[in-house]
Amino acid sequence: MRTAVVIVGHGSRVRETVGIYETIARLASESSGYEVRVGYMKHHRPNLVEAVEGLIAEGYRRIVVVPLFIVPGLHVRDDIPVLLGKKDGHVPEFGYSKVRAPEDVEIVYADAIGADPRLAEVVVDRVRKALNGR
Repeated sequence: MRTAVVIVGHGSRVRETVGIYETIARLASESSGYEVRVGYMKHHRPNLVEAVEGLIAEGYRRIVVVPLFIVPGLHVRDDIPVLLGKKDGHVPEFGYSKVRAPEDVEIVYADAIGADPRLAEVVVDRVRKALNGR
């Protein structure tokens, strides 16, 4: 079964933030061998639904959706699962609707990033760089 990944970013009105998600997707793809795309909740394209449906159109039959969020807030708990058809509820008013997936497509919803210990390593690295004047 062809598997791909969609990382979900919130998106921002600050245009320069877009490349950050794409860099993470590229690095994840290179280290995993999976096709990895970005889908945004707000402010940028493709949105989450466009990213998932685009992969379906390309023939992927298993899509793992990973919310690139540290805190499991409203988007992680409610909005994304509703958009993926994993939870009943009102579709958030983002200007797009739920994913339309054929019966033979499996959409897997992964955990949010959360309090992964590797994030502490990144924090310590940033502290060291700041203290060294970089």
